[in-house]
Amino acid sequence: MERKNIVVVGTSFAGYTGALELKELLGDKHNITVVANSHNFVFIPSLIWYPFGLRDEKDISFDVRPIYASKGISFIEEAVTRFDPEKKLVITPTQEIPYDYLLIATGPKVDFDMIPGLGPHKNSHSICNVGHAEDARKGWEEFLKDPGPIVIGAAQGAACFGAAYEFLFNVRYQLKKHHLQDKVKLSYVTAEPFLAHFGIGGFSNGQTMCEKMFKMYDIDWYTNATIEEVKPDGVQLKDGTFLPSRYTMIIPRFLGIDAIRNTPGLGNANGFIETDDGYRHKVYPEIYAAGVTVFVPPAGETPVACGVPKTGYPSEQMAKTAAHNIKAAIDGTEEKTMPFSMIHAYCIMDTGNMGMMIVGDHMLGSRHLEFIIPGPQAHWAKLAFEKYFLYSRKHAHV
Repeated sequence: MERKNIVVVGTSFAGYTGALELKELLGDKHNITVVANSHNFVFIPSLIWYPFGLRDEKDISFDVRPIYASKGISFIEEAVTRFDPEKKLVITPTQEIPYDYLLIATGPKVDFDMIPGLGPHKNSHSICNVGHAEDARKGWEEFLKDPGPIVIGAAQGAACFGAAYEFLFNVRYQLKKHHLQDKVKLSYVTAEPFLAHFGIGGFSNGQTMCEKMFKMYDIDWYTNATIEEVKPDGVQLKDGTFLPSRYTMIIPRFLGIDAIRNTPGLGNANGFIETDDGYRHKVYPEIYAAGVTVFVPPAGETPVACGVPKTGYPSEQMAKTAAHNIKAAIDGTEEKTMPFSMIHAYCIMDTGNMGMMIVGDHMLGSRHLEFIIPGPQAHWAKLAFEKYFLYSRKHAHV
């Protein structure tokens, strides 16, 4: 059999899983190359703790290069500027990398430009990556010197609602630790039509549970909210509401990366890749995608745009499905499908010293099984999972 070149772009949840799964399936019969703009894998879910000094980058990241080298996977640390699907090339500032099969697993571009004043170095903080979380830590240290009202939220078009909720409740816990819970007004702003919609249409009794928690902790909430501007002293909503704020953290919407949007026909208008249920591109059969870069239609219409969360677990499942199908394409064997809607829903939401374990038999649509278990065991489970995940991935187990 002719030796094939498989290129994986990205090395976070989807890219790292996809590369190692391909190696497991293909062995040494074919060439596997990973192209990414960083050699660090970062466990993004832990960034909710970073601004409070509970984690540093070294605690939640590791270098992928020695792992790839030990597996015989080539690694190129460069940003991809565009793709050429006709010539089957991945293009970086210094080279053109040919492929027979391509797995795009890059994660998103964070769109701070959609709202005036949004984002680090402007008027709000973010926890989308380590750099953002570092900025959020500096802001928190300054806030503690001169406390005031806080606004946490998820902007119109956002998809990562879970992180917004986790950060909100961790802020509340930190306020309590600093004896500020009765002195600081805490507000939550979200594009969701109701609390605990999560971008997936709701989950079990989440709305009722969430509303009770917000009332218990005296947190104001604003649903169906469109943020018009983030100002130095607060957040302006489209309906005229102004929320004063000394510390603002807003999760923005995501777009596909520039390299996809620089390649006509590869992605949609927002740069996400439309695939079949095997995560194969609908026009270019040699191209597959996994993770945040895959287009998933919204879970029903909402008054304000809400994206669908593509978190670590579903990203890994998409990557494994794509890897299986790349092998099937090479070998001429049967492909498999795993519609995004049917991927299991697994999530642990941390609230500081408590939390919620969320389990469902699939992500979207009506479920036969769905439940939320609140309590301190969820917090400890999240801590344990963080250690397990990092240990297993450092040892190349996906």
